[in-house]
Amino acid sequence: MWFTYVYAVKLASGRLVRAGQDFGPTMDTYKVGDSLGVKNGKEGIVLAVVKGDDAKLNGADVLIIVEERPVKTGAQSIEETILQMTEDLQSPRLTSRPQIQALLGDQKVRAVRNSIYFRPKDESFYDFQINLLLWALGKPWYDTEMAKPVEQRHIILRWRHERCELLKAHQKPENDPNKPLAAPMTGNVKALQVLADDVYQLEHALKTPRKIIGRLRDPRQFQGARNEIAVASIFARCGFDIRFIDDDTKRNPEFIAEKGAEKIAVEAKSRHRPGVLEERGVMKDDPAPAKIKELYENALQQNPGGMPFMVFIDVNLALTPAISPMEKGWVKEAMKCFDDRRQEGKARDPDTGLILTNLGWHYYRDRAATPGEYITVRSANPQFPIQEETWTLLERALSEYGFIVDEEQYEKDVRARYADLLGGT
Repeated sequence: MWFTYVYAVKLASGRLVRAGQDFGPTMDTYKVGDSLGVKNGKEGIVLAVVKGDDAKLNGADVLIIVEERPVKTGAQSIEETILQMTEDLQSPRLTSRPQIQALLGDQKVRAVRNSIYFRPKDESFYDFQINLLLWALGKPWYDTEMAKPVEQRHIILRWRHERCELLKAHQKPENDPNKPLAAPMTGNVKALQVLADDVYQLEHALKTPRKIIGRLRDPRQFQGARNEIAVASIFARCGFDIRFIDDDTKRNPEFIAEKGAEKIAVEAKSRHRPGVLEERGVMKDDPAPAKIKELYENALQQNPGGMPFMVFIDVNLALTPAISPMEKGWVKEAMKCFDDRRQEGKARDPDTGLILTNLGWHYYRDRAATPGEYITVRSANPQFPIQEETWTLLERALSEYGFIVDEEQYEKDVRARYADLLGGT
């Protein structure tokens, strides 16, 4: 039996940044004080080893909390230390474009692609992302929805109401009313923040198409549009330009992702369930199969031919961090689907790769939000393969999905960590 290890780096501010995962044959590979080695002039030291429920909430059997300590040698110059710091200042996650902001008097100026926003100085990056989502949806839609009782509003505004109530519950008399509030992240709040981050990534890179925004407003089309936005944002983070296809006269993929000479057709499917994500009906406690084969075969019909073709399927189930990946019901279902395909013995696979995700944060209101789940399946004999670097980037973007970083604050944390070595500069 193998156990899942997740690693998180503790920053100077005390925040934890997820830094990867692997597997070990026991749950006792590391103990506090162990060195994880030196990389880029920094040594990783184990600060804590977390097991049990707290680890499982982070998708792990064992959560290793690490502190990175710069390694200073007698031969290390200030120039070398600054070079290390410069490397550390790179964002810890992939983004479509870096954040752009500056202080101007008592306001913060934020730029998103070619749009400029003058915002309150103390508005957090996370609040700004949510506001940007609402601006994209439009004031007429917002005003119409807000006139309804809370329970009848669009799911985005129900999530936002829940977030507001959660923050109010954690308001304390001693808090500065001008400073952003903080509260533990629940599943629905995470679903809102990740959607806002996806729209931010797309707005920064290409401007989210108005047609998809229109579908996002429509409760009946929300789930499909939301899934397409998620997949497009993943490719945008990998450095691809996205060209959405609006031709309804024939079957087409959702979009073409282009970077240099590489073009990839991408189709995104999501399993719909009664009572979930605005679908009519009542959700059943015992979920039916994830319908992976049905969704996959339907997706294949969108293959335009002549280029690599990637299929993304979200199974839309409650997250199960306590169950190992290969024991999850939807993974077993997927494995059977792939076995059936292999037995067909076709010379060429009909796709380049299949990526299955389970981003079911929206199933949790009063529980902490766990990491999303995914598996990637490379076709054995694709007619049109993609570059190995593209696979590497996609794997990284998927592993980071749902991890949102305020790059401005991250930079402050890094500079604080190096302040002593640089003599307070």
